[in-house]
Order: sequence, then structure tokens, then C-alpha cells
Amino acid sequence: MEARAVDFIMYNVTDLETALPFYRDTLGLDLEEHLAEFGWAEFAVEPTTLALNELDFEGDQGPNAGGAAVALSVDDVEAAIEEVSAAGGTVLQEPMETEVCDMATVADPDDNPITLHHRHDGTAGRRDPFP
Repeated sequence: MEARAVDFIMYNVTDLETALPFYRDTLGLDLEEHLAEFGWAEFAVEPTTLALNELDFEGDQGPNAGGAAVALSVDDVEAAIEEVSAAGGTVLQEPMETEVCDMATVADPDDNPITLHHRHDGTAGRRDPFP
């Protein structure tokens, strides 16, 4: 597996509607995408993107559920997960597909989450401008 770029940095938050004004108004970040139904928001922070992910406390109880994660762009999420598993790594979230990407989450040796991410359009790193 070879990481091509950092696609985004993600912070987990307990209440997205409370966090949005802090990041947008207090910190002055440009809100580029807000998907309230998914508890997700993305801000432009050159040279990457800062994403906020609202925790679902029924399902998000794994290691470092309240922390941060980096999303690394890979060519093939399934193959990357197989490689991590074969090396004895921990898979925190099995591969899943969304409208824009495939992703899965693994843990480093200290249980820090790392999202392995592949956009369907083949881009890696910061998308600018966002659609």
C-alpha cells in the first residue's frame, strides 16, 4: 500500500450544530460542505481539509472514539485493509462505500484511528474547489 496524499483530517464531535459556529465563526474557517443528515461538515484549511464527524454514541464506542483521525488516500481500500490485516493490524471499521468514496478505518499500534480513503473520481489530497 502506498498513501498518495492526506485527503482530510477529521475531529469527532459530540454535537455538530454546536461545533459548526465555533469552527466557522470563531476560527473563521470556510465551511465548504455540511451534510447534517450524516453528521458531517468540511472546512477549507490549506493545504488540506478539516472534517467534523458527529459521533453516534450507540455505534461509536471504539478506541479513540472522541479523538482525531487522518484520512490517507489509497488506490484500493479493500487491498489496503487486506495488507494491514495480514501485517497483524487492527481493523476498526470494515470497508464501506458512499456516494463519493470508499473508506475503512484501521488502528495504529497506539489505537489511533487512520482512515484509508479512495475517492471515486480518483482525486487525492485537497479538492479545490469543492463541488
